[in-house]
Amino acid sequence: MNQQQWQNFLAGKQQPLQTLTPEIAASWEFCRKAAVDPFMIKPHRIVTSSNLQVRQQQNRDLIKLIKQEIEKFSNRLQLRSPLMILTDNQGIILWRSGQENARLAANRIYFREGTSWTELDVGTNAIGIALRTKQAVSVDLAEHYAAASRHWSCAATPILDEQQQILGILDVSTFENSSAVEAGLLLELIAQSVANRFWQEYLEQQRDLLQYALQHPNQTDLLCDTRYRIVQVPPVLAEQFIVGQEMQQCLRPNQLYQAQKIILHEKIIGHQVRIAVPQQTSKSFYYPGINSQNLQYQEFLTQVIRAARSWLPIHIYGESGTGKEIIAKTIHYNSPAAAGPLIAVNCGAISENLLESELFGYAPGAFTGASAKGHQGKLEQANGGTLFLDEIDSMPRKMQTALLRVLEEKQVTPVNGHPQKLNFRLISASNQSLPALAAAGKFRTDLFYRIYVAPLKIPPLRQRSSDMQQLLEKFCQEQQWRPTWEKKILTVAHQYSWPGNIREFNNFLQRIQLYYPNQEPTIAQLQQLLDTLDAAISKPVTQIAVKCQRRRLPLTAAQIATCLQKNHYHISHTAAELKISRTTLYRKMKQFGLR
Repeated sequence: MNQQQWQNFLAGKQQPLQTLTPEIAASWEFCRKAAVDPFMIKPHRIVTSSNLQVRQQQNRDLIKLIKQEIEKFSNRLQLRSPLMILTDNQGIILWRSGQENARLAANRIYFREGTSWTELDVGTNAIGIALRTKQAVSVDLAEHYAAASRHWSCAATPILDEQQQILGILDVSTFENSSAVEAGLLLELIAQSVANRFWQEYLEQQRDLLQYALQHPNQTDLLCDTRYRIVQVPPVLAEQFIVGQEMQQCLRPNQLYQAQKIILHEKIIGHQVRIAVPQQTSKSFYYPGINSQNLQYQEFLTQVIRAARSWLPIHIYGESGTGKEIIAKTIHYNSPAAAGPLIAVNCGAISENLLESELFGYAPGAFTGASAKGHQGKLEQANGGTLFLDEIDSMPRKMQTALLRVLEEKQVTPVNGHPQKLNFRLISASNQSLPALAAAGKFRTDLFYRIYVAPLKIPPLRQRSSDMQQLLEKFCQEQQWRPTWEKKILTVAHQYSWPGNIREFNNFLQRIQLYYPNQEPTIAQLQQLLDTLDAAISKPVTQIAVKCQRRRLPLTAAQIATCLQKNHYHISHTAAELKISRTTLYRKMKQFGLR
């Protein structure tokens, strides 16, 4: 098909496609119906470097075998400057090999590691068609749908496992010099050789796994092969998991698990998998956070799941920045009150004078300056749903008494108003130990016993450092930022204790993106960004008392940071020590970037 016919086809004009093979003609129609942009410069999907590393690690045996087979058959590949490509079973390029001129030409169209080379992402191409049809195919020059690929000639063949499922796609491509079509038979030979070796290794792994199962009987854990296909199921999980199926297909939405590698003769032969939440659920579980691989955090989420399904008052304890708001949302949207509203109140961010009207509301004309329509308080707004009281340890004593009365009587009386019946789920949170505050007389014990029924303690980030890679990956995806030096970021991150937890970690990543959007920083430069707050906290502050027209010296970032650290980020206590209001403290923290 010539250039004019291609342009007419893109313009929607009726064009005979007899000059194209049936599979390529079908692909062109598929791309047009899917609104694939034929003039795209950059493909739609490029995974992050950390995601690519995970995929390469998962397919390390496939990559190793492909390299060996290509080297064995290289003298039979009669092409000038060929580019060899291997993708995973989703079309993500895992590995490529070729001369520099071919690699440079491929780089111009992002034909490189980490790019998704499916029909939806880059239009008609050999890899995409082979992935969709499970058949060997070649696409030559103008047979490509996208303009960027029409200088390339490509041949691809799928590599299938013992169950005829795609392990990956092997491709050879040439640029403006010779046709890759003639290499198709050789590719199929290489793919079949790799598949045979995989089958042999699979049989050996199955034998070793069954021998392991006999030597290590287990009544609670799954036994899976290296690709997480189930080999053995304990009786307690027999209703959910089936031998021979992939574990992911049997898992329920957001079901948690912990996998342990089984190693024999320094080689991974499978996984022993502990299912953290084996009980059946009638609906999926909503959780807006990352899919944590940390067992301690998974066990914490198991507690959250169980607590959410009850009407019991829940208290969340966690250091600043651990994500108490996320846990509160998780509880609400998985609770019997999910159909109602989620009303959040930060007790430390509202002055004592305003907190009463904010919580209880007021009737029309209740006081001078009051709205003529009155104001519905947060307690009444939460009726039928969930009330989330954050920083409840900052709640003034007077308001603690009033809240206790509401919880006991299940009704609220707005200022100058009439009693209103209430029914809501209560979630409270603090970054200080509420039992310790109650024992010290700093929090009403009767209210404590009302709200501290189902306590949940969020593990700090330093205890779940294995999740940092996923947090980094999530940040990169949200910001559409792909640094190639993520390992360096994680190296620095793992050496720090993160007193500000996930919030501080995200602040750190934002600083990196701000100062080094494309340039790779050194370890020292990353540590300098990390120490921005840490240095302020650790720096000694000299207390200076100077009388000058009875005015205080302005508070510095270091003074505020030190006081926050001393008081464990308790806003009320910090504000009292600094002799400023909570509102002023919040403003100063925002000004200095301390929160």
